[in-house]
Amino acid sequence: MQYFSNLASQYLQVLKKELDFYQIEEVETIYVGGGTPTSLDLNQLLFLLKILFPYYKKGMEYTFETNVETLNIEKLRLLKQYGVNRLSIGVESSDDKILLSLNRHHNFDDVVRVVKESQKLGFDNINVDLILGLPNTNLESLKKDLDNLIKLNIQHISTYSLTISPHTLFYNNKIKEPSQDMCRQQYDYVHNFLLSKGFIHYEISNFSMPSYFSKHNLIYWRDKEYYGIGLGASGYIDGFRYQNTKSINEYLQFNFIKEKEKINLNDDIEYYIMLNLRTDLGIDLKEFTNKFNFDLNQVCGDIFFKYINKGLMKKDNNRVYLTYEGMMILDTIVIDLLLKIDKYQTDYSRL
Repeated sequence: MQYFSNLASQYLQVLKKELDFYQIEEVETIYVGGGTPTSLDLNQLLFLLKILFPYYKKGMEYTFETNVETLNIEKLRLLKQYGVNRLSIGVESSDDKILLSLNRHHNFDDVVRVVKESQKLGFDNINVDLILGLPNTNLESLKKDLDNLIKLNIQHISTYSLTISPHTLFYNNKIKEPSQDMCRQQYDYVHNFLLSKGFIHYEISNFSMPSYFSKHNLIYWRDKEYYGIGLGASGYIDGFRYQNTKSINEYLQFNFIKEKEKINLNDDIEYYIMLNLRTDLGIDLKEFTNKFNFDLNQVCGDIFFKYINKGLMKKDNNRVYLTYEGMMILDTIVIDLLLKIDKYQTDYSRL
């Protein structure tokens, strides 16, 4: 254990060096995660919060990812002291047997305790993650999960279908991913249930109470630029998308960036359309024209018309966005739009 503690401390020192390297002047949001930063001990967590504090400004969204077994009242107080105002908690399920199968070292009573402690300290913007399609679950167990989560009086719920990666416990145990039919049935129930409770389905996998959208994640989905700092982080700065190394040895030797790609015009158009259509805000047609110098409505108006007639898309003033049914076939719609744009660009280049 001492080895891992020393390694974490060394990692944090290098993390500070990477932060300093970018000479960041100002950011709109801070999101600490892509792992479990609250697994750090109190001194290490304090160090992390101190190196991030210069980027904090009052009123900004400042999120920490956490899971239940690594969060206690001392860490919550420390987070609150340094300006963290949003928690994202990996709950995954409210069934204790399912949690045990996921190798989680907590039960749902612990979730209730942590959420209540957080709320007593003034955390009033809390997200929980819920995984759909876990082994030995069905629609009835999903209903129980959602009933239990709603009772927590939280503001945001992220839902993800189970995906199984090679060399994981589920993969080695030959557990299969849920069928598309099962996923659709469960997503339909989640969508209808949470809307009935006042949540807004503002992004394919995310639901929030009004005014509690994840501002940080909307930066990704609006195709805005952002810094990615730390092991395995990804970023998008000055027209370049980059991926940091996932090797702790390389990272500790200050070899931060593993891959870096200059985004060309076609890539930028694809990212913009795909990411923006994930949200209920959709595509701002004026913004698109200003950014890419052609009128998307003029080029793809027939595509819009086709999907609007099918009830898969809506168009209001200068905005096009997908209905819930449209979101379920996002990839098909995006491909349709990109093929039409590609034809337009090819024809235009011949003039």
